[in-house]
Amino acid sequence: MASESRHYENPDLWTEDRFASSREQQRLSITAGFIPNEARSLLDVGTGNGAFLALLEARQTPLSLMGLERSQAAIEAAVCQAEIRAGSLDALPWQDRAFDVVSALEVIEHLPYGLYERSLREIERVAGEYILVSVPYREKRRFTPCPYCGCRFHVNYHMRSFDERSLAAIFQDFDLTRFQIVYIDDYITAPVLRTAYRILGKNRQFPTSAVCPQCGFSGSSPENTTLSGALTRARAGLRDKIKNRLPTYKRAQWIVALYRRKSV
Repeated sequence: MASESRHYENPDLWTEDRFASSREQQRLSITAGFIPNEARSLLDVGTGNGAFLALLEARQTPLSLMGLERSQAAIEAAVCQAEIRAGSLDALPWQDRAFDVVSALEVIEHLPYGLYERSLREIERVAGEYILVSVPYREKRRFTPCPYCGCRFHVNYHMRSFDERSLAAIFQDFDLTRFQIVYIDDYITAPVLRTAYRILGKNRQFPTSAVCPQCGFSGSSPENTTLSGALTRARAGLRDKIKNRLPTYKRAQWIVALYRRKSV
């Protein structure tokens, strides 16, 4: 199994509480507000455990909902009632313009060369009128060294970064009609603390969800030298005590974009 497949088959990526944070719910709620009122069907590609579909179900929208996901671990952890079909984004098993809206939330930044281009064309083909996308906004991607072979890679397999200008050009037959940057509360000293953490901790801890794309070493491998559980909890407790005393600011985290099919 390829390293990135092993990454996405990690059950820890798809737990219900991972999408229950106030930040994630804020992103999903804002994204749901972009769905046009006239839409009656929606396909969510790369739906993961169906958190977005579950939110739409809870709101009792009139939409007919469907999900597509490549990870069997994600499908098994589904939190929605809608069907999630197993499949690949570059070969969608539906006819042209099968859904009023096709959404891809926190998906396209993960797609490697070739798969990315084919997937965008497939999304366009299956979308009847609208495409809805959310991605990290102007992400400054950080690359982690594998402790086994030294290969540096993004632990979440983010392949690219987006802003308003780059998003406007990704679809051939759709125009970008609306976008919104989603801001979250962050601590003023957070950038400095994150840099210090990377410098001081990079040789001691390798994320358990990470899988090196070069040698296949995993954060869950027995050889992975992580901090002890007690020390990890103590550090997290100290970090929270410090953070709770710090002022916050609004930081741009995601961008949500709505596209409409060009008129002929």
